[in-house]
Amino acid sequence: MAACVVLLLAAATHAGAGEERPDVNIMTVTGTGEVRVVPDVAVISLGVETRHAQASQAIEQNNRLMTAVVQAIRAQNVPERNIQTSRLSVSREYEPVREGQRPNPVYVVRNIVTVRLMDVQRVGAVLDAATEAGANTVHGISFISERDQQAREEALRQAVRDARAKADVLAQALGVRLEGVESVYESSGPIILPQQADAAETFVARTQAPVSPGENVIRANVTVRYRLAR
Repeated sequence: MAACVVLLLAAATHAGAGEERPDVNIMTVTGTGEVRVVPDVAVISLGVETRHAQASQAIEQNNRLMTAVVQAIRAQNVPERNIQTSRLSVSREYEPVREGQRPNPVYVVRNIVTVRLMDVQRVGAVLDAATEAGANTVHGISFISERDQQAREEALRQAVRDARAKADVLAQALGVRLEGVESVYESSGPIILPQQADAAETFVARTQAPVSPGENVIRANVTVRYRLAR
């Protein structure tokens, strides 16, 4: 990546009559670091949506199907602590009707759980079991790594080394000497995740299709201001 460099020569200022402050020379460089990690955890969001003219019936149907879905997930050797309800709602909606007809209200119950899998190769089997048991909404799959924090720290170290290497080259080319660090600013980029599986495609496949976790990319950026020796 091309270096971003600013060399600032501050004009001399007078602190008093006949007294001159030395010039302040600052070199500003940016550094970047990037670490790639293979995800080892998959997070699936799925659930059950039911509709009925009576709220009690919509709730009863949803409870029955969701109980079967959770049991099917547990049967895939997923611990109960890794299954968490993330959304439960009951709402009244109106079904679309022809022009001139009176819309009929319908009650919609949505129950969504988040499933955390410590084996990313089990995603297909768990999705298949859940949909066979009655899950009819799959909101997505994401992949994370338990090494994300260590990867962030390594990306920062790389960014600092990158900034220093640029500063050394520039100082040598300019015939000056680095005296010390004036300030450091850090901005870590977001973790770039592999493409999440499309919810509709995942559901239609019912799915033993292969799911690829890919790699997570973790980036860090630093801006370092070096003091230059006179």
